[in-house]
Amino acid sequence: MNDALDGFAVLLVDDHPLFRDGLATALRHKAPGMRVRAVGTLPEAVEVLAQAGEGFDLVLLDYRLPDTDGLRCAAQLREQFPDVSIGLMSGLDDPSLPRRTRDAGLVAYLPKTLEVSALLASLNRLAAGEPVFDLPAVVAVSEPVAGPYGLTGRQLDVLRELATGASNKEIARALGIAPATVKNHVEAIFTKMGTSNRLQAVVLARATLQGTDG
Repeated sequence: MNDALDGFAVLLVDDHPLFRDGLATALRHKAPGMRVRAVGTLPEAVEVLAQAGEGFDLVLLDYRLPDTDGLRCAAQLREQFPDVSIGLMSGLDDPSLPRRTRDAGLVAYLPKTLEVSALLASLNRLAAGEPVFDLPAVVAVSEPVAGPYGLTGRQLDVLRELATGASNKEIARALGIAPATVKNHVEAIFTKMGTSNRLQAVVLARATLQGTDG
């Protein structure tokens, strides 16, 4: 279940040490292939991201942070680090928050009440480039096959961008996901389509999409 999380890097931002450190420890234990870093404030997060470059696939922000909230923090982080995907965690019973999070351009809303197993299932979906806002009802539902070669809907999205000759970074910006996530999708596309390099994939993608999009 957690193979998709091997090498997936998450930065937790939460000012409650017990929750923050406990969650980081639990994730490292349950998904040892995942890289987890935890900090308590927005300035600390900025410092870590500035040092790590594009090394993080996902930033998970607590909604309640000192003197601000997670949505405001997300807006600031997106200005400085546009290639990093951002999600929100909250313990508030606010039915409008998932929608507000999605409308703000984030990739996930994760309740703090989730069990670790459910959180890992959500992270697997995020690692596959799928946004998560509808927990817990469909947290364990796999993305259905949506196109030729057994490609999922998100992989088709990546394929369309790939067919234009876009780089992984350009695809990431167009789809609002992390470059590392795009790389995972591209590798999966190569495998499913039986191609060994990007040029072959682009040629085959253009031919394939003529049949599916036309």
